[in-house]
Amino acid sequence: MYFCPECTTLREAWSRLKSRRSLLIYEGIVFAWVALNLASPTLFFPFTLVLLSVATVYPTGLFLSARKRAKPSHVRNSMAILSVTWALFVTVGTVLFALGAQPPVLPVSLPYGWEISFMTSSVLFFLMSTTDAFTLTAVRFSSGQLIQETIVKPGHRYLILHDSGKRAISFLSSTLKGLVDSGARVVISASSNGWLVGNLSLHESHFNEWKENGRVVVSETEGGHTFPHEGFSDRLSFGPTSTVFVNELGQDNLAGVVSSPGSGTEEKHQQRAELFLLESSKAPRPQLTEFLRRNSGMELLNLSESTDPFSSTVDLDHQRIRGSIILLEYETSSDYEGAVDKFLAEGISNAELCVLFTTKSSKLYRAIKGKRMIKIIAASSLISVPDELPDGEMQIPDKELGLVAAVLSDFIDNSKNSGASFVFDSITELIRGERWEQVYSGIKQLIDLLSVPNATALFLANINTMEPRFLGALHGAFALQLRLDNQGLKAVKVPVN
Repeated sequence: MYFCPECTTLREAWSRLKSRRSLLIYEGIVFAWVALNLASPTLFFPFTLVLLSVATVYPTGLFLSARKRAKPSHVRNSMAILSVTWALFVTVGTVLFALGAQPPVLPVSLPYGWEISFMTSSVLFFLMSTTDAFTLTAVRFSSGQLIQETIVKPGHRYLILHDSGKRAISFLSSTLKGLVDSGARVVISASSNGWLVGNLSLHESHFNEWKENGRVVVSETEGGHTFPHEGFSDRLSFGPTSTVFVNELGQDNLAGVVSSPGSGTEEKHQQRAELFLLESSKAPRPQLTEFLRRNSGMELLNLSESTDPFSSTVDLDHQRIRGSIILLEYETSSDYEGAVDKFLAEGISNAELCVLFTTKSSKLYRAIKGKRMIKIIAASSLISVPDELPDGEMQIPDKELGLVAAVLSDFIDNSKNSGASFVFDSITELIRGERWEQVYSGIKQLIDLLSVPNATALFLANINTMEPRFLGALHGAFALQLRLDNQGLKAVKVPVN
């Protein structure tokens, strides 16, 4: 839950945990206790005191650290319950067991101590298992529930095209804050007095603090491909959950293939991610296109272009629509996929978490799938429980408003600092309802959840397939309304400031 909450199999978890020296030492102490007690039964008491201390402090510390990092309140509460019940499970159960031992191992004894220990431990274990099964398992398929959701995903590589302006620094500052809060270590390969480090020091108040505590490492090594040395104290501590490299590229770098850091250590450092910064003035389009072809695994984020590709089409700007809940009516023959793509691109350019709620059968699903910086939640009638695919796509049963609302609420809580943009497609497939009034009631519930300053939402409504009375009711629920037809996108209703 602390080191790799997104893992779904024991094999995947162990591949990451086996490099954590603190965990291996903890496991070694447990097995050593068993061996020593078999070899020297008379020393049971001192050996058990050592085990009791370690088995209480280490797992409880991991639970509390995971709680500190988690964002949704119900997840934080669950981690607090786990930390308390685990500490009681180890200490109270062991003490009661010792009090009932025959012959006594303590100066005092308790009749039926073993039986009381068994009952107490069983209740505490049952409480821990139900907390995990009913509170945490339901949200663990979303990687953002136990760790803060960020645009940068482990194992991915991103090329950020920028113009050295405030927009790029604002994006990097917000992204680095999210990474540090999620437990990652950031390695910046740049001159300590260069543009990147200098601006981050100036505009991010926590930057120097991050450097002091080792969350951000500034390396002036040419090429930036040296993995930071992990000291013994880092190994014994909980340590970072992932490592993110930030490198600046020049025009000469466009001629080749950018290699990954830590060559030969894929298993040990498999959670790394990379950000490559490139000034747009040093990136001729033919060279940039060829560079991306050679480095096919890179995701391009262009911060040198307008950050308002969607809102500018209706004579607005991003700050004007930020925090709005928008109704977009479209005709079947219109290019609504392109309009949604611009809306999500605008959110990404402003360092926001972008999420698409849709269905497997939607044209929009096929148009957006594969864009790794967009989180897709796809409803399907073929599944009965939530699941997450290897590429990060979340699958949920269709017509489950409660599940849609729960996932949405967690994303909102997880993006309070950076903001988020949501798109709701195929509304009638996401919300169960025999009549349009029931679907409308479900939309109103989602609107109530989205009524926060950091969330911008776009609800899609096909005017060729929706009932006129339903559309009429939707008009009264949205303050900002847009319409897309063959003539283009236009604003129908804009709130007056």
